[in-house]
Amino acid sequence: MRIAWPSAVASIALAAVLIGILVGFQIPAAKSATPPPPGAPAGAAGHGAPAMKVDPAVQRGQVAFQQYCVTCHGPAGKGDGVSATNLPIKPQNLTEGRVVNPLPDHFLHRLISQGGQAVGLSPLMPGFTPYLSDAQIGEVIAYVRTLAQPAFDPKGVLPVPARREGPVQPIFFSHVVHAGSMQIACQYCHANARRSNSAGVPSVERCMGCHKIVAAQGNPEVQKLHRYWEKKEPIPWVRIFKVPEYAQFPHKQHVQAGLQCQTCHGRIEAMEQVAAQTGQNTVNDLQNLAGMRVAPVTLTMGWCVDCHRTVNEKGVAAVQNMKDVPTPSVAVAPGTEAKRRNAPLECVICHH
Repeated sequence: MRIAWPSAVASIALAAVLIGILVGFQIPAAKSATPPPPGAPAGAAGHGAPAMKVDPAVQRGQVAFQQYCVTCHGPAGKGDGVSATNLPIKPQNLTEGRVVNPLPDHFLHRLISQGGQAVGLSPLMPGFTPYLSDAQIGEVIAYVRTLAQPAFDPKGVLPVPARREGPVQPIFFSHVVHAGSMQIACQYCHANARRSNSAGVPSVERCMGCHKIVAAQGNPEVQKLHRYWEKKEPIPWVRIFKVPEYAQFPHKQHVQAGLQCQTCHGRIEAMEQVAAQTGQNTVNDLQNLAGMRVAPVTLTMGWCVDCHRTVNEKGVAAVQNMKDVPTPSVAVAPGTEAKRRNAPLECVICHH
């Protein structure tokens, strides 16, 4: 049989063109087989860009988020879901990294699994333990971390203890929420610290300055505050820090010297319930009697005297780490942290 060469050449050319077209479509599809991570710009994984790897846990978390969370938090996590319209307390904007990033994973896990009331927030945020396993909740948290702007940095997470310590207060006031997440400065509430000997406890009026509007409905803990306000009664807070009656500690002078609140009180912004181990104890006394060189207990005379000697020689930089203070409550002039102070060592300064 004779072959029509022109026809054969045309058929081969047409087949080559078709194969080239098919291969051309497959190559971009292969590059975009791995979707860009949540929040990445559109087209980041295609059109010649290298394929971007996505954590499978983040992908599963996104699926769970779309199924359980978008109703209130919205498809982009901005707190604008369809069910959020009529809520008295709007859902948190999860893209607001300044607020969400400081909260550790175990705090967010408790919030999602047990509901808002478990961390002092509104029970309008329900618990999802019946619907999501611990592993799934962890995946949702991993996905939520990708939404934050500025981006989540593990180094900025607050050292919140997994187990709460300290006495239960009449109102569950979480310093993690107020001072840690919202970054309200200490002296906004404890305004007397810079004016007098005592830092003072904020009045009900000071609390109501925010909570007449913020979470005025929908949070049982805030409703307790409203009841004290209506009855014109002070909140019977359980005292944590106290020096002996025969000693005086003037807050004003220490604030003026540039001493941050955390230096004496610890990382308050990382405490859901304020706890402190201060004052003398038998173990420390016996160690000192035995001649052991051990550090004195916080807020004892030995601890205060050691601090005064140190700042007189090296300045306040030697007794406090500013990296531990995300929102400084005490203004310190730049470059003065290492300046020597003149802290008194005479007995009558504190005992008179």
